[in-house]
Order: sequence, then C-alpha cells, then structure tokens
Amino acid sequence: MARKAPHATTKRPPPRHQLTFDEALSRLTLKGVTRRRMFGGLCYYAGGNPFCFLLAGDLALKLPAAQLAQACTRGAGAIFRPGAGRIAMREYLALSPETLADEEATDALILASYRFVSGQESPEDTLAPSDLLEDRSGLYEKKKMRLE
Repeated sequence: MARKAPHATTKRPPPRHQLTFDEALSRLTLKGVTRRRMFGGLCYYAGGNPFCFLLAGDLALKLPAAQLAQACTRGAGAIFRPGAGRIAMREYLALSPETLADEEATDALILASYRFVSGQESPEDTLAPSDLLEDRSGLYEKKKMRLE
C-alpha cells in the first residue's frame, strides 16, 4: 500500500465561478488585479482593495450602495451572505444564476465594481458610518425605498 508523503497537500478545486470571472477580466482588460486565497475561496483586489469574492457557489462584487440596491431590485443578485448565511456583507452583491449566464450583464457589474473600488468613479449614495450599526437586512430596504 502506497503511503502519502508527509508534506503532500491536496490541491483544492477552483471556486465555482473562477473561470467566469477570469474570462470577464480578460475581456475587460482590467489592469492591476491581484488575487489571494481567503476564507476557502479567492479574493480579487484592484489597487490593493478587495472588490470580488469567489466563495463556495458565489461570485460577489463590491458596489456602491445605490447600485447595489438597484441590482437587488432588478434581480441581478442579492446581498452576499457567506458562512451559511450567518453574516451579510452588505457592500457585496452575490450575482444571481441568471446574471452569471449573461456575459454582458456580468461584465458590466464586474467593471462597475472594479471602477468603484479603484476610485475611478465616486458613488452618489454611499453608506454612512451610522449604517454600520443598523441591521443589514433592513438597510437596503431603506435605501431601495429612497431610490423609488
């Protein structure tokens, strides 16, 4: 019976949507994007700032609050809830399967996230410091109502 080498490591499979994201990066020719393993998935950075998580079955993008609320309203995704939904990362949109199947929609959201995080666009409606104290699930309902 063959024994494993004492320092042999098993290679983790890539996150579910890594190919989708990497192909979008190639199409969009985004510069200065780096990545690191984080929380069992991958985190992508623009200019040293995180803007995308590939974790479990999710591709999640950091967006300005107004854009995030609009994307949730039109069904492009939902607030990113890693860790079996125990926490909500209210700044991140987990893309819906329908959005992931639409190359143009996925590219537009990835580009918006990249531009936001790298400082190329200044959001009109961002989260206020007091928003950090609010329940995350109610926060976007309030922001969504303001947009209507």
